Amino acid sequence: MKGKTDRATETTSNNGIGNPVIYTGMVRSTFRPSDDATIFQYLIPSNMMFACYLESAALIMQKLDTQRSRDLASYMRSMASEIRTGITKYGIVSHPLFGAIFAFEVDGYGSQNIMDDANLPSLLSASIMGYVSPHDEVYLNTRLFALSEANPYWAFGNVFNAIGGPHMGPTKAWPLASIVRVLTSGDVSGDEQRDELRTILSTTGGLGLIHESVESHNDKDYTRSWFGWANGMFGQMILDIGARMPHLLDDSYQ
Repeated sequence: MKGKTDRATETTSNNGIGNPVIYTGMVRSTFRPSDDATIFQYLIPSNMMFACYLESAALIMQKLDTQRSRDLASYMRSMASEIRTGITKYGIVSHPLFGAIFAFEVDGYGSQNIMDDANLPSLLSASIMGYVSPHDEVYLNTRLFALSEANPYWAFGNVFNAIGGPHMGPTKAWPLASIVRVLTSGDVSGDEQRDELRTILSTTGGLGLIHESVESHNDKDYTRSWFGWANGMFGQMILDIGARMPHLLDDSYQ
């Protein structure tokens, strides 16, 4: 895709083809869930999600119990397996501080984009989408990386700390990412979940609604005062907390 724009993230290089890739078994993505153009077209989080849903769809097709559905189920499983193999071979990289982590994007030539973005699917969401166990070592390393200043799109300030992304700029933290942080937390004490829930509720600008992004140094500077995606995920988070740690909902977050 190519077009006239004043933002580099809204178009792709090489007359719309994007940067070169070689075959890895993964599927190319020209754009991210955030609508920003990829740098390297094997977008690892999207391939993770695709592999998971291919496997789920294969179970449905197998149950139909016709030759055509069985063949399609086999094809789906084969494609999912190729994607998983590609992610393991090309998408797991060595970070100097965190060890083995998942890259955000790769090209198969050895180029890597090491970051995470607030939009879903993300690397942070890999465990709740079912791609890996929440106890997987590479995932846990990746989670620590994504929630640290080593992630170039970790937006932090005196008001709000969360993953952001290039779509709104480096200083904008996204409540959506905080919600995913709660959903992926394995903190049995509940401290991480409680702290994040309090933070999310303190960044609504008095509107009582979840915004798209919030300036990490000024909670009155936000985008999309009512961001349906994040509000929907907030509901999912509350249901998850109610199922796993209902005592957290007895606390006051005002």
